[in-house]
Amino acid sequence: MTAEPAPFDHEDTNTDDRPSRFKKSISGGFSVTEKVAQYDAWANKYDEDMRSYGYTGPEIAVEYMKRYFKDTNGKYLDCGAGTGPLGVHNVKSTITFFSRILDTYDGLLCCGCFVPSHLEPDCVEDWCRIVKPGGIVFIVMNQRWLSQEPAYNEGKLDGAFQKRVDEGKWELVVREQRDKYLTENVAEVFVFKVK
Repeated sequence: MTAEPAPFDHEDTNTDDRPSRFKKSISGGFSVTEKVAQYDAWANKYDEDMRSYGYTGPEIAVEYMKRYFKDTNGKYLDCGAGTGPLGVHNVKSTITFFSRILDTYDGLLCCGCFVPSHLEPDCVEDWCRIVKPGGIVFIVMNQRWLSQEPAYNEGKLDGAFQKRVDEGKWELVVREQRDKYLTENVAEVFVFKVK
């Protein structure tokens, strides 16, 4: 049994409003339009802020992309691409990401999107549909949300993943933890192969 992760109480020593921007982005009660407006307002400082919090999700994701996305001519979806830090970290690779809608993809990456008030667990049903058989779906997320976020805790997110395994839609290839994902939080990494 793993220890319960510490709450995220990061406070910057800077005088600007970075902590409130981060905390606001993961708070509930906002419509999709309001959430988009929050991120639009934060976009020019987002990458800088996340680096100051010790966020290493894109670096972790690139390691897994190089390991599992073998077809460099494939079509890969960056789910929740945001400001595109994966593209920046991935410049030495020949993998191309699409943030526009195509009918099918050779793989899908979801990095840092399973956070409060963002993705619902059942979104993975669509991922099984749009990723071609044999394609890879991998998820990099803050492990704490598996126990602390009501939309994901008590097995809700794990259950959504397992349901697709049980239905024969994908298989779990790897589940690993990585230290120092966001300050001292641990990353939970899932790699699935679509059937």
